[in-house]
Amino acid sequence: MTKEELLQKLTLVAMDHADITTLDKPIIGTHSLAPCLGILLYDEKKKMALVAHARSGNPIPALDELFTIIYKNRLSSTKFKYKIFDGYYKEEAKFYHTKEIIKKHFKEYIPFNEEEIPSTALLKNPNLEANEFYFDASTGKFVTSEVLALLLEDSTITEEENKPKHRKKI
Repeated sequence: MTKEELLQKLTLVAMDHADITTLDKPIIGTHSLAPCLGILLYDEKKKMALVAHARSGNPIPALDELFTIIYKNRLSSTKFKYKIFDGYYKEEAKFYHTKEIIKKHFKEYIPFNEEEIPSTALLKNPNLEANEFYFDASTGKFVTSEVLALLLEDSTITEEENKPKHRKKI
């Protein structure tokens, strides 16, 4: 897939917002989470995903938008799987309290499947100290590294390139 093809299939969610995948745009994600939380809801049967980028101190604007999308699209009976991502990959437990509040809202307002979406994918952007993620609803898989490789093309540094080079002494 080229960068142009990816951009045609990608929905990028900004801070305090939420969005949903479509058949034409099955890849959805967010970037630069840093002091924020990323929320992913996924319906495996419908091959559909929703993403919200919520501030940890005040997740309400993003949650409001997320619930509005759910109700406008008549998805309130959908049993979503979920994943909530911390913004800083070095401080995983920092947002525990906010995560629990979000889960509580999910249980109150939508049929919420307690099953978490498994994630073994590397989510951090090597150029930032913040998590970001991209999810392909058509396959049900994280495509973060593939998307970053295309979006960052020349600026991505692989582990091999990052190792110190040994020079021959002359």
